[in-house]
Amino acid sequence: MSGPAARPASAAVIGTGFVGAQHVEALRRIGVDVAVVVASAHDRARTAAEGLGVRRWTADWGSAVSDRGIDVVHVCVPNDLHRPVVLAALAAGKHVVCEKPLALDLAQGRELADAAGRSDRVAVLCHNYRFFPMVAELRLRVAAGVLGRVHSLRGAYLQDWLVSADATNWRIDAARGGRSRTIADIGTHWVDLAETVAQCRLEAVLAELATIHPRRPAHAHAQTFTASADAADDWVDVDTEDQAGLLLRFEGGVTGVLSLSQVAAGHSNDLELSIDGAAGSATWRQEEPDQLRLARNGTVEVIARSPDGLSPGARQLARLPAGHNEGWADALRNLLAAAYGAVRRDRIADEAGAAPIPTFDDGVRHLAFVEAALQSATAGSWVSIDEVLNQRPSAAEVS
Repeated sequence: MSGPAARPASAAVIGTGFVGAQHVEALRRIGVDVAVVVASAHDRARTAAEGLGVRRWTADWGSAVSDRGIDVVHVCVPNDLHRPVVLAALAAGKHVVCEKPLALDLAQGRELADAAGRSDRVAVLCHNYRFFPMVAELRLRVAAGVLGRVHSLRGAYLQDWLVSADATNWRIDAARGGRSRTIADIGTHWVDLAETVAQCRLEAVLAELATIHPRRPAHAHAQTFTASADAADDWVDVDTEDQAGLLLRFEGGVTGVLSLSQVAAGHSNDLELSIDGAAGSATWRQEEPDQLRLARNGTVEVIARSPDGLSPGARQLARLPAGHNEGWADALRNLLAAAYGAVRRDRIADEAGAAPIPTFDDGVRHLAFVEAALQSATAGSWVSIDEVLNQRPSAAEVS
């Protein structure tokens, strides 16, 4: 890291909701100084800082981003704020770690990726599912040909935190979260996981969307996973999807099918990826993170995470002895450790690694997938990701 490399990295975490607090905890685990947290109001920022043990707080993200003592800015705010915060951070010479999706829409995502490309800073997108030890192990086994030629990717990402009609969140507002909710919020996670593990890119999508609750309470400052309405007289129309069913086509003729929902009762954070190959199949579930289910030669084997039984690349991500569960927070810790390693080296890790670091360019492709799914649902036909990427932005998008 140029400039401030002589001292330990110092971070600003912009946003103190669920994911912002998780960033603070993960940074603490890897020895990074969180110098300041930023919330939308002074009292919220102070309360968050006191609860997280951070010495400084502010409601002015601009002052935090421009602070010369800050090396890395973590963007953990609603989607509509990603663009201004990321652009300001890069302009101030900061490295950036941004939550997904990268931006409100594809045009903004391109702008951020272009800005990151012009800078000499590290810009990382938060897809922490890549950094589960057993995900890395599966990626390496697929690459080694354990499953043979991959021909199918199947899975789901199901949640239930919006199953009730009176549950709400800022994501229900298209002006804050974007025209897509479920696909952009959790579908991009699954596609990133599938592409990373199988090492083949998504080419086209056929999508059907549904909004189960067309009206919900106004979201105000509702926090993710904790939102419910006390006042039933302030309801708003919802025009983002609660669930989606998608057929997918990946490069090399690999087929895919994906079910997404934020209204699936009994599924708290149920992400599942299955890979079918000519020589076998494998399944990984986020709610059972330390296990791989591997079927080959007529037998089914459940492989438990054990540091001694992992490939070298995956072994580096395992921090605890076998039988001590490593989950979502540990994967985030691994992602941020890799990101700060890239900051120190001024480069992104090699794509051939067990867990390549997700970039802003990945985020642009994810946003193209979201746009393709929306176009497909409207037209009732397959839409190519590359066609979306090659579409010229409208005047409104450019402005």
